[in-house]
Amino acid sequence: MKTQQLVLLAAAGTLVAGAALAQDQVTRFTARDGTQVTLHSGQPSSRNYGPAPAFDQLDTNHDGSISRDEAAAFVPLLNDFDFMAHHRDRISKGQYLNWTKTQYRE
Repeated sequence: MKTQQLVLLAAAGTLVAGAALAQDQVTRFTARDGTQVTLHSGQPSSRNYGPAPAFDQLDTNHDGSISRDEAAAFVPLLNDFDFMAHHRDRISKGQYLNWTKTQYRE
């Protein structure tokens, strides 16, 4: 059973790597044991989260920075948190303002 799972994982990983350049692709294949596998790849549909909130609205404890927990209130910010914070635990007001101008597009 473990061998079959590993084969499926390896095959799926190969297909994902090969389909990385393709968006919204559906690939069907048959595993060695005859199991039919369908692999969906691509980006999820975009959601419009509206304009980025003001820094003070996200900085709920008013300490002058946005923590990961505070960033969770705005999903696009949470998605970019590690990149913006340089693997620290906070984002400064300057970093946030720069992000809203250059990275986040409504």
